[in-house]
Order: sequence, then C-alpha cells, then structure tokens
Amino acid sequence: MIRAQTVVARTPNALLASLDRFHLQSKAKSGTFLFALSAPSDALSIITSRLKSHFPRHIGCLSSPLPAYRSHIMCAVALLNGITFRSTIAGRADPQVGRWHATRHPSLQQLPARQSNVFEELNRDFGRVNWEDIWDGSAMAAQEMMPVELRTARPEDVSSILYFSDKAPEGIAKVLKANFPHSHELGFLASSTPFITGRPVTLFHDGKIYSDGAVGIALQPSLGHTSLKVEFPGLVDLTPDLQITSSEGNLIVAVNNGNPTRLLLAAMNKYGLDARDILLKDDEFYVSVMSNGKVERLHRITSGDPSRGTIALGTMSAPPQGSIIRMLYLPRRDDVTTLNLKPTHENTSISFIATPDSLGDGPPSSVLDNDVLVIDGNFIAGSENGFMLRRGVREEGWTCTLPGGQACLRWI
Repeated sequence: MIRAQTVVARTPNALLASLDRFHLQSKAKSGTFLFALSAPSDALSIITSRLKSHFPRHIGCLSSPLPAYRSHIMCAVALLNGITFRSTIAGRADPQVGRWHATRHPSLQQLPARQSNVFEELNRDFGRVNWEDIWDGSAMAAQEMMPVELRTARPEDVSSILYFSDKAPEGIAKVLKANFPHSHELGFLASSTPFITGRPVTLFHDGKIYSDGAVGIALQPSLGHTSLKVEFPGLVDLTPDLQITSSEGNLIVAVNNGNPTRLLLAAMNKYGLDARDILLKDDEFYVSVMSNGKVERLHRITSGDPSRGTIALGTMSAPPQGSIIRMLYLPRRDDVTTLNLKPTHENTSISFIATPDSLGDGPPSSVLDNDVLVIDGNFIAGSENGFMLRRGVREEGWTCTLPGGQACLRWI
C-alpha cells in the first residue's frame, strides 16, 4: 500500500480540488490508482475524465454513497503496487430452490440501452467458458481461464487480491482460489447503474469501460502483511449452535437430524416474530457458520419449505455436513442508515460496506462542516450489492449483503 483516502464533497468542484491535491502529493510515486466513485450522472464525465488524466493506470467502479452521506459526492482512492487484471469469466445466476446448477453467461444477456454518451464504447470481449469445468475444480481449466495478466505469477508472489466485479463474481473467485489458494481475496460488487450510465454496473480499467466481469489487482507480500476481517452489526441470535446433518447445493436439508424450516419457524415464534410469511421475503433472516463461538461466514435465507424442510441460501453452496451454524435475525433499524465516516489513526486499510437497497428512508443526510471531508489512510466504499470475501485456504469465497456488513483489508 502506498496511499489511501476517502473524500466526501458537497460539489464536483470541491471533489476535483481534493483529487488534484491527491495527485500532486502522489506524483513522484508509481503504482496503480484504485477508485470507487458515487456521484450524480451529470458530474460523472468531468470527474472520471480528471481521474483518467491524472492516473492513466487505474481500476475503478461506480459505487453507492454511505447512507449518512447520500446527498453528497463520495470518492475512495488508493495508490497500490501490484499486477492489474481484467476478467471476463462468467458467474452464476442467483441460486434457486431445486435449480442450483443454473448458470449465467454474460454474452447471452441483453444489456440495457445506452442512455448517454458520457463513456467510451463498451468493450464486449466476452470469453466463453465451460462452467462445469471451473466448478469441478479442474486445475488445468482454472489455469486456462485465469486472466492472462496473472498467468506468470506464482502463488507465493501474491498475498492479497482486490477486485471490482459485477453481481456474479463466482467465476473469478473460483479461479483465484484455485491458483492462489493462500491469498486473501476481497471483491467489491459494484453498484447497479442502469439508471445512471445505462449499464448493469460500470467498471473502469486503464481508460476502458466495462459492464460486466471484473477488474482487479494482485498484491505482493513485499508490500507488507495484511489482515482481512469482517463485521456483522445488529444481528440477533434466534437459535443456539446447531449442526448441519445434510446439505445439497445451496440447500440446507437437515439440521440436528430435523426439519430446518420448522426449527426456524419455532425459533421465530419463540422470539415473538410473525412466522406466517413463510417466504421470508424481507431478507431479514440469516444462517451463520460458527468458528470458536464467532460468526465466520454469513448467508442470507432466501426461502424455506416447511413440508420438505429445506432452507435455501443466497450462496453458491450451503455449509457442508458437520458445520456448526446458528440462525439469526436482523431487526428493522435506522442505525445502519446513519453510518458515518470516522477519522482514524490506525494502519492503512481498504473497507467495503454493504449498504441498504434503498436510501430514500431514514434520517436526513449528514451536513458537512466544510465543502470537503477527507479521511486519510482509509479507502471506504459502499454498494447495495455487497462484497465477496475469502481468507486464505481455509474457506471458499462467499458474498455478504447484510446492510452495514463491512470487510476490511488492513496493512499490519
């Protein structure tokens, strides 16, 4: 890590002045520029043009503002040394009950019509992949599918990997795990931008704009040791520790040799919740994988079937047999909408935050004392689509969309 900063500004000119200062202070340093930008559509052209002019080598994306600053412009920036890459590997469609093998291929998607001429033409160099090869863990397939920029890198040369992705990062996550199993991996699922740029998501890489896939950077151990931690604020335990006795695909089939959906409904009734809405469509219920009494992974419950007993999770695969889990509840609350940036004197870090789907409700946006708020040493970006996380060889990549959930890669 060379340098990081998060800027909140009242106006485009105030943000540009701050970015100019960052550029001048970094001018003598080499590296790749990272950015995550949240700004109104009429300001995007001038801001991204300035960023590309200052930093021709860059990767970035459009993000969403932190809820407390939703009426302001936000831009998180960092300067890093590493190997940048572009991935076109397809991800998986959202898991469905009984259809967990369904796949998505981006070249078959219908992209929204372009709504402005702010950006260059989309580079649609989609690669066709055999998803079952990659899912089965074939080492040869993983090597062949790996972004060309990373093919000469040895596993011991990569300590951490950062990337900005569309909403289906499973393909690149699987390839990175297969080739760099001991590295930390932190992926930011860029905000949805169909009403801002006319694209599902908007990714930037060295002057080009992409609507899918991923752009990222592989960091070397020589940059320093890193730790990767995740926080889940506001969750309430519904059950004690339970053991999964059967799972398949993204389904939990049996827990403690019993019906998991009925167990969840009983826990909801005991907690005083209305369990009549079996579909749990408010996205407030989760399954956590426990390790030494702490939440290690978190998966949203997407549906449950009392007759069959199965619970479907919003993940690539449910925790395996023998896993210790808890079922949890996220009460409706307003504190996630008041999440503020706080200056810190801790080590340099990059943080990704899952923001609420809608920022229209809740308390009014915070008011800045000055035209610009600058948080030095911290890259902080938010997205309603969440983030993907993997800590070394001990776990598979998984996605967090819990409002307020935060992953932090810190240099130690």
